[in-house]
Amino acid sequence: MTVIFSLDTDSDATVWPAMPVLEGRNAARARKKWARRTSELLWSLVDEPFEKKQVKMLAYELESTAELVPQKIPVHQVFLYVPDPRRDFLTFLVHAGPSTGDVDATLAALVQKDEPGAVQDPEVMDFDTERLGRGMRSIRYFVSDKAQAMCCSVNYAWRLESLGIDVIVRTLSEDIGWITSHIDEFDEFARSLFVNLDE
Repeated sequence: MTVIFSLDTDSDATVWPAMPVLEGRNAARARKKWARRTSELLWSLVDEPFEKKQVKMLAYELESTAELVPQKIPVHQVFLYVPDPRRDFLTFLVHAGPSTGDVDATLAALVQKDEPGAVQDPEVMDFDTERLGRGMRSIRYFVSDKAQAMCCSVNYAWRLESLGIDVIVRTLSEDIGWITSHIDEFDEFARSLFVNLDE
């Protein structure tokens, strides 16, 4: 039996907007409309003058991300971290699959504890939450083959025993100082996640 689910959050939707993962005939039009409206909303919250071209640029970046991410990476959902539309946003990718194997070993693998390529041992910790249950989180530093640059990824994984699935939430960036300075915000967001079941 296939369980259809989605993660939801009660975090501030103007900081953590959900990005649509769309396919099909009208997907391009829907992505463009979402990107335009989201950019307009985010810029409307900025307490200083801004130009229309800034709104258009963010809308373009949002639309491009919404189009390209699902093509490159198998994802169920995407959340964005946009605390300030004047700087680059982060994508938080959500993926789920059937639970397999020992819980600790599986969660460690999902947060890439022993994944080759790390420049040092990842910082791994238990990350149980009231809403998702037993979990793990890692902060991992590695050199990206594609970008040929040092990157940092923050990886969360949970085993949802009642659904028989394991869930991963992951982000990464080359801006190591910025990503590591926002770990507390990422953890707060991760603790806010809960499962919505589509009956």
